[in-house]
Parts: sequence; C-alpha cells; structure tokens
Amino acid sequence: MDTTLHGARIHYERSGTGFPVIFLHAGIADSRMWEPQARVFEEEFDVIRPDQRGFGRSDMPPGPWSPVEDLLALIDELDLKPAHLVGCSMGGSVAIDFALDHPDRISKLVLVGSAIGGFAFRPEHAHLFAEASTARKAGNLEALNEAMLYLFLDGPERPRGYVAEPLRTLFLDMNAIAVRADFEKAPPAQNMLATRRLHEITAPTLVVVGDKDVPTVLEAADLLAGSIPNARQVIIRDAAHLPNLEHPEAFNRLVLDFLR
Repeated sequence: MDTTLHGARIHYERSGTGFPVIFLHAGIADSRMWEPQARVFEEEFDVIRPDQRGFGRSDMPPGPWSPVEDLLALIDELDLKPAHLVGCSMGGSVAIDFALDHPDRISKLVLVGSAIGGFAFRPEHAHLFAEASTARKAGNLEALNEAMLYLFLDGPERPRGYVAEPLRTLFLDMNAIAVRADFEKAPPAQNMLATRRLHEITAPTLVVVGDKDVPTVLEAADLLAGSIPNARQVIIRDAAHLPNLEHPEAFNRLVLDFLR
C-alpha cells in the first residue's frame, strides 16, 4: 500500500484486525524485516509496517524531514487511536521520539536493539566500525554492505557467515537500498535530547536486545531499561542486532505476552 505524506510517497504493509501495532524497521532494513512477526501478529492485531523514507519502497523528500511527523501523519491517515509501537534500532529511536512528543497516541512500547537520540558512543568501540567506515569513505557500497552484514547480522563476537541463508540475502537486499539513500541531502530529524528525557516516557516499555549485538547497543539497552520508569529488559541469547529474524519464535512469544 502507498500513501503520500508531506509531499512524498510512503509505502506500508497492513494486515490483520484488532488493536493496531506499528512495526518500525532498523536502519539496515525495511518493512520486510518484520515478515516473521506479521504472519503471527496479524491473527490478533492490526499490523502496520511502513518503510521509512529512503528505505524499501518509500521515496526521499527533497529536503529535511521528520520521521516523527511522518509517523503521526500515517497514524492520522489510517485513523488509528492509540497504537502499540515496536521499533528496532533506528526504528526504536523514532519510537522513543514519538513517545516523548505524542504520549497520548501510543499504548505500549517495544524497543529492540534500539538507538537513542543523543546517545554517546565510547571511543573504545570505534574499531568495530572501522571496516564499514573505510568502505563508506571509499564509496564502495558493496563492501560497505558486506561489512554491515558481518557487524549487525553475524555480530562482532561470532564468525563471519554465522547466520545462515536466507537471512544473509535478505539483509544484503534490504541494506543495499539503505546505503544508497542520500541522507545528507535530505536529513531526518532526531531528538538529540532523548537520552536526557527517557524518564518522561509513560508507556509500559519492553526493552529487547540480542546478547551478541554490538557493545554500543547493549549499553543503550541498559540505559533504556534503567531510565524509563515502567520498563523491563529481556535478552535473547545467541542473537545479534536483528533478534526477531534470528529467533522469531522466541521474539514473538516475548512481545505477544507483553502486548497482551
């Protein structure tokens, strides 16, 4: 399905009936990352999976834009009352910003390997991103995609190729679109004070993280669980940045139990 929000086309998938659950994808993916969830959640929820601008089949606008305002416009377009938000990585950061700006529009919050606006990365973790950084500076998008595949799908503690097909091909296909998007030309807004405002989030929150994710994400998960008043954290074992794809049954069980 497609709609036009703030002058640009947004693609989203929708299935099922019931209380709405909006799944916000990671910055290395698109709405396809939630396929294992959609097939299960649609049995009891109205499942909505948008592609953020520059990802999947959504268009980039000509200039700066706001993911939060896009999400609000989509919720209004679909005439949704309060919805559950499930956000992974970048999508988690959008969910946090939305929860801070529009607390009355959400019910429960699930943050998966979430980024946080204003979160400071420690210098001792810089080496983990060196391969991807070198490829990006060289303009070698194929090498960049492969470096991100290892870092985020396999995880830095596991050998290259640890995660099997078809997830590797899916990751490379989704991320190939993302790495080609020109976010310098059309930068998305982010609340850089979010780390200082986590205590303002009132929605019941589930923080999910894979134990083999990059250290920065693990640190962010601890901060979220310790700062959001009504939050609890769960760790999915033997999973990196996309635990919902690596262990969909365990992920679905945890999240469904929380949302119910």
